[in-house]
Amino acid sequence: MTDFICAYFGKDWTITARGFESAKQAESHGKFMMPIPGCFGFAVISEDPDAWIVFDQFSMLSGKETVTRDDFKNFTVSF
Repeated sequence: MTDFICAYFGKDWTITARGFESAKQAESHGKFMMPIPGCFGFAVISEDPDAWIVFDQFSMLSGKETVTRDDFKNFTVSF
């Protein structure tokens, strides 16, 4: 089963919201969170048991960020 995730981030933090039905729904959540002071952008991620991918067309990234996943399936956006 594919899970859509929105990882929104600031200078030294990333918050990951899970459980969206589609990339568009995760994008909508990211846009809703953008007015938070210190929020620099968001990444929309599709994850299944074997792999994960960032959807650039639904994300708000400058291109300088790096998205990583740790062993506990937590995502971090850094730049």
